Amino acid sequence: MTRLDERKRQVMRAVVESYVANAQPVGSRTIARDYDLGVSSATIRNEMADLEELGYLEQPHTSAGRMPSDAGYRFYVDEIARVSSPTHLQLERMRRAIGQQASEIDEVLQAAGRLLSEITDCLSVVVEPSPSGAVLNTVEIVPLESDRMMLLVITREGLVHNRMLDCPDDVSSEQMNHVSHVLTRYLRGYTLGDILSSEVVRGIRSELDHCRKLLDMVMHILSSYSSEDVQARYRLEGAANIMKQPEFQDVRRAQKVLRVLSQQSVINDLLRSVRSEDVFVLIGSENRYEGIRDCSIVTSAYSIRGQSAGRIGVLGPRRMNYGRVMGTVKTLTSLLSEVLNR
Repeated sequence: MTRLDERKRQVMRAVVESYVANAQPVGSRTIARDYDLGVSSATIRNEMADLEELGYLEQPHTSAGRMPSDAGYRFYVDEIARVSSPTHLQLERMRRAIGQQASEIDEVLQAAGRLLSEITDCLSVVVEPSPSGAVLNTVEIVPLESDRMMLLVITREGLVHNRMLDCPDDVSSEQMNHVSHVLTRYLRGYTLGDILSSEVVRGIRSELDHCRKLLDMVMHILSSYSSEDVQARYRLEGAANIMKQPEFQDVRRAQKVLRVLSQQSVINDLLRSVRSEDVFVLIGSENRYEGIRDCSIVTSAYSIRGQSAGRIGVLGPRRMNYGRVMGTVKTLTSLLSEVLNR
């Protein structure tokens, strides 16, 4: 990344912040009028030309002002942006909204996603903890009508994984109840990823040999949670916020973004490719999916018992207030980890 002298940094900051605020290409006269840089409009115009040559600014057409390129946004995020904390009122709102839902992890995550979307005016993404790392608390097999049953796997963190299944022939509700109790007794405290590799499976099969068909069916489902490749569930909040942005007044552009986001594999691939536990920003063309290259993603990991459990983040236009969004994501991630660890 090219180093910029102080004047170019000031001009770069002014262009980004003006463009973020107004969604219009920025001219040198606007910067001279709105920012006290202590130099003339002509000097600012020369600096902007230099920044364009460096690839940090671009000009939609010759008579227009300039706007940041992806490289310009990246420089701004890495070198210039000031991460701003939420206001006192926003912080109290976060504490109330998440704290009131502290009894169920699903509700906590839903509240966090809704709040993040409302405060940032972007689309929020909340990825649940990976099933393979969750600690099992209870296994329940519930009989339903029409020869169907439901398998409920409840983790210590409060997440519920359920699966509808066909009942094996001649399996009674008493057998379902017995298998549930035995599996819970043996497997409680193990992570779903460790179940098949543990010695307890031998004891389970010995004790439930008379329920072999039902046991095989349940163990097959449990084994599907044991792989690190299992896609974690995610939820989106505030999709309508995309439509409000000037960049997406063209419905086709907005639909292209929403179409990409409707694919679970895309969301999981995007967020799993992020290795940083801290706030991480992915800008425009830095992601590989063409449909969302007009967007940026700001994300961070939340933890349970000191281990990274899932991610929260926002997706919005490249023209977002990075300092404010990064500060909001950072604060909400910290609060979310705090609540989930109670």
